[in-house]
Amino acid sequence: MRDYEVTVVIQPLLEEAERNELIERLNNLLVPAPREEGDLVANHWGVRQLAYPIKKFQEGYYVLYEAKLNPTRIKDIERSLQYNEDVLRYLVVRKDD
Repeated sequence: MRDYEVTVVIQPLLEEAERNELIERLNNLLVPAPREEGDLVANHWGVRQLAYPIKKFQEGYYVLYEAKLNPTRIKDIERSLQYNEDVLRYLVVRKDD
């Protein structure tokens, strides 16, 4: 298990209930239950202005995750994020030890 930061930009037009459901699905994708304390921390940055338009959106809802992940799962996580239409962008970065 290694420490990773996963930044996800979600389209801003989702209703709050839909956005919370998507965030919960992302939580379960990153660290499936049962979770231990410290396995997953989600920091909600809220709606922010994008540096350039993405899929005709000028803003995005940012969520920064800090998670302990198995390196073999990274490709599956990235693939799931890539095919989710509500995710505008994502970035998975391994934190230094």
